Amino acid sequence: MKGIFSAELKRSFANRSFLISLIVSLILVIWYALYRLPFCVQHNYQFAKDMMMGNYFEISYTNWLGSHNLYLPQSIYYFIFPFLAVLPFGGSFYSDIQSGTIKNVLIRTKKKSYLMAKYISVFISGGVSAVIPLVVSFLVSTAVLPTMSPESTYYFTNIFSTCRWADLLFTAPILYTLLNISVQFIFAGFLACMSLSVSFYSSKLFLPLLYPFFIYISFSLVCELFGAENYSMRYMLTNTGTDISTASVCLMAVLLFLLSFFPFFIMGLKKEAIQYA
Repeated sequence: MKGIFSAELKRSFANRSFLISLIVSLILVIWYALYRLPFCVQHNYQFAKDMMMGNYFEISYTNWLGSHNLYLPQSIYYFIFPFLAVLPFGGSFYSDIQSGTIKNVLIRTKKKSYLMAKYISVFISGGVSAVIPLVVSFLVSTAVLPTMSPESTYYFTNIFSTCRWADLLFTAPILYTLLNISVQFIFAGFLACMSLSVSFYSSKLFLPLLYPFFIYISFSLVCELFGAENYSMRYMLTNTGTDISTASVCLMAVLLFLLSFFPFFIMGLKKEAIQYA
């Protein structure tokens, strides 16, 4: 399996679709930086000069693309989140079937190994493509803003005490940041893998690419309409949903795994499911 996994992982990053996803996400990073950081720098200059009571430094932990959902570049990022995840390699299984590439692959490796390698590589590529802009944005913010813990009465953020892991923002902000990036990596990976099982039934590439977005939006809207915001994927990703617990995040991750892995793997193992066996 090691050989096929290495080949699939290389394919997942060495393609034009991954580059397109990266360019789009980095445009959002630049947009947010130009929109927000000059104000923060000017604010810090004035505060350092005047030291007004009741005021605070603008810091890096609360001024990067994934810190909250207050500004337009952030809203766009969370809206197109599934597209950024699925675009690099989510349609590769469909393409392998349609082009006949899969038949040549299975001459040299077992079907089970191929399916596992495909799932893992799609998961990794989806997670990486979604969190690269977050990491870059945070590094840019740390380059121009103080990297310090916010004060307990800090009000330049919409992260409140009822938000997930909010206490960590004031006690261990780097851990808070890493945990939130990790959640986005995991969710992006599983959302990208949602495209795999749809490839069995689709005659057009756009359906596997759109399906994760449909799941993301429809599930989030249903949860929010019926008062179950703590299970909304959108709220979980933006860090601003109230009453979202670690348990609900873990439950959602398990659900995404079950829905993305088992339909794909079971149908893939069935000889009649597709015509490459």
